[in-house]
Amino acid sequence: MDYGQLGERRRGFQLPLLEIASALLLLLAIVLAMLELVAYSDTRDSLPTDLTVAGVAVGGLSEADARARWESVYLKQPIQLSYEGSPIVLFPEEIGFRVASDVMLAEARAQSTQAQTFWAGFWNYLERRPVAAVSVRLIAEYPEGALREYLEGVAARYDARPGGAEYNLDTLTFSAGRSGKRLDIDAAIPLVHRALFEPDAANRRVALPTQDLQAGDRDISSLRRAMIDLMLRMGFAYDGAQTMASVYVMDLATGEHMEILADVPHSARSVIKIPIMINLFRQRLLASQEEAYLLAESILCSNNSASNYLMQLAGQGDTFELQLRDGLRQVSCTAQEIGAVHTYISAPLYVADRAYQFEAAVCRPTIPANTAFNTNPDPYAQTTAQDIGFLLTQIYDCARHNSGLRAIYPDDVTQTECEQMLQLLSGNRIDRLLELGLPPGTPIAHKNGWGIETSADGGIVFSPGGDYVIVVFTWEADLDGNNLPTLLSWEVIEELSRLTYNYFNSGAPLLTRREPLNPYGAIECVSFMSTEDVNLDNINENRLDENGNPLPTACYGGAGHCKPFDNWGRGQ
Repeated sequence: MDYGQLGERRRGFQLPLLEIASALLLLLAIVLAMLELVAYSDTRDSLPTDLTVAGVAVGGLSEADARARWESVYLKQPIQLSYEGSPIVLFPEEIGFRVASDVMLAEARAQSTQAQTFWAGFWNYLERRPVAAVSVRLIAEYPEGALREYLEGVAARYDARPGGAEYNLDTLTFSAGRSGKRLDIDAAIPLVHRALFEPDAANRRVALPTQDLQAGDRDISSLRRAMIDLMLRMGFAYDGAQTMASVYVMDLATGEHMEILADVPHSARSVIKIPIMINLFRQRLLASQEEAYLLAESILCSNNSASNYLMQLAGQGDTFELQLRDGLRQVSCTAQEIGAVHTYISAPLYVADRAYQFEAAVCRPTIPANTAFNTNPDPYAQTTAQDIGFLLTQIYDCARHNSGLRAIYPDDVTQTECEQMLQLLSGNRIDRLLELGLPPGTPIAHKNGWGIETSADGGIVFSPGGDYVIVVFTWEADLDGNNLPTLLSWEVIEELSRLTYNYFNSGAPLLTRREPLNPYGAIECVSFMSTEDVNLDNINENRLDENGNPLPTACYGGAGHCKPFDNWGRGQ
């Protein structure tokens, strides 16, 4: 036997341990590489670990989860507003706030190191190289004007308007109202805008800026409320079935005005002599002494014959009737042209002469008046408190500002004529109605009138606290059949006048009601003995002394009724 050869055969059957180990290691490397590849592939579906979008950390999250996270911050997390301590919650979606999530995701991908090739990214993953931090800014928007509209709604709910003058019906006085607050919307918008783009809750709080508003001592709506309450206290229903009142007041400095049923038609009574006067001045650039005398009788003594003659003088025609018919037409058309749209006179004022009992064709109102209340207005002469207030305002603006009537009739009316109209109206003294609601000596240019069921007075008051127009018409059903208004209706006008004076002069009010010289009516008028004594630039010249009593050259009682002065009916 050959032993040497046998030994060589045994060495040929040894296991290849090195090769097997190498193969196992290679297999293990392949398995580990596959596991890493799978793990890397999984990370490809997640965002970078060091990613911040719109200030919100979303690294390592899926795109869907990351999107949900930042949208919950910017869309679901409210803005905490505070209005003077009152909390208000604003959800961004209420104003249409939108986050551009798709755009921000695209930008995150573009900035990420994972934007490189798959295998280059896998190699970096295997080497555990750090990922560069990625930050994407917030991209969001909301409709223009939506935030302002929202804040306007906040202001409507929370603003505290300054209170107007408060009134006391026991003294008919007004006191200063309360101060107020107003949201400063222009200052608030950038503050809220900045909070909408903040991710941290602590930075999503806004104390809304406000402005202090001073208390208003003149809120003309408070005068209106006080008037209504006063009439109710006096037992005079301003909107009743048997009584009613129409009131118009205008602040001539500001143009602010108030009305109480001021568009309800009433019998015009002698207040219609205001448009009669205006029409004559429109027709005459310079009134003659005769016309001046007739104007004084018409306004100061409410003389119907003088008023009819003034209309006749303005009219055209060959007979007195044709002239008067045209004069009636002129007065009605002039009033409506100026803006007194419900005012007309179609028949001469009453005098004991059948020749004056006719109706003329005149301009009729084309704008409907308020017919919800029936004051049984005279079918031949009607007006409203609103209309008379407007006519008086036009005279005032013409006299004081060279506008008003002057602007309407630049070729027919002068500023001097308007000043003469104020002089005439200022000379009217009856010691009742609007006059009695003013402190003695307070200038007032007015025209009054009364008759069956209706009492009226409209004037311009020149008070220390400001000039204003006030017109009051009262109506009472003639239940007793005496064809006269009651004293209550006069007292209502007088107390409304006092209330209005105190509103404009709250610092020096008239605290107590004045007692009239004649407790049962008005005092006698004072006109002139002679046409030559009338001075339209100073209506009291040749008429009243410094105490307001008639001069010897004056006619106490009016034309045809002149009598010795009897101390205004109280005797010597």
